[in-house]
Parts: sequence; C-alpha cells; structure tokens
Amino acid sequence: MKRKDSSINTIIGENATVNGDIKLAGNIVVNGKVNGDIETKGIIRVLQGAVIIGKLVGKDLHIGGQVEGNVIASGKVVLGDRSMLHGDVKAAQIVIEEGAKFEGKCDMQNRPVAKPSVKSENSEVLFK
Repeated sequence: MKRKDSSINTIIGENATVNGDIKLAGNIVVNGKVNGDIETKGIIRVLQGAVIIGKLVGKDLHIGGQVEGNVIASGKVVLGDRSMLHGDVKAAQIVIEEGAKFEGKCDMQNRPVAKPSVKSENSEVLFK
C-alpha cells in the first residue's frame, strides 16, 4: 500500500533555478537551486547537489544538499551525511547524520510528557 505522504507533487530539476518564494500544499523535491523561501504542509526533500537560499517550512525536512536559511518543521528534520545547513532549526525532532555540517541554533519544540499508564505499588507509598 502506498503512503499518502510519499507521493511527490513538485520537482525542481537539477538544471533548474527558481528565483522567488514557493508555497504549496503537497510534497516537494529540490534537485536544483532555489533563491527564496519554500513553505508547504508536506515534506521537503533537498537532494545532494541542490542549493536553497531561503527559509524552509514544512512537515518533515530531509536535507541532503546545501541550505542557507532557517528551517522549521512540525515533525522531523534530517540532515544527511553530505548536507550543509547554515541557519537555525526549529523542529519536534532532529537527526544529524555523521558528516553533516550544521551552523546555527536548534530549538526543539516542547511536547507534553505522557502520564504513565501503569501505577507502581511503590509510587503510592512514596508520593502520598
């Protein structure tokens, strides 16, 4: 069964250069150069060799190329082993593979801590 999130809606080709902001609802793969911000409710994939000068906002961000700008993800940011990010990261989760270059600040979005589903016998005694 094919997952809905895995479909690609927009591709910026290897020899393409986009000057200006891109806003879309679906997933995007960048293999060329973008001078501008990219904002989507979907997944952004920046392939090795791609260059983005601008802010990235999306659900999940998979960076394999070069990004100069801040990145914001409601889910996860993955910096691949040959990626280079010069900017701040704000995400619920971040993965930095060995070899990735990252210069900036990281802000992990706070999530509420789940309450334990099973009570320990000792916890009732200790916390009365």
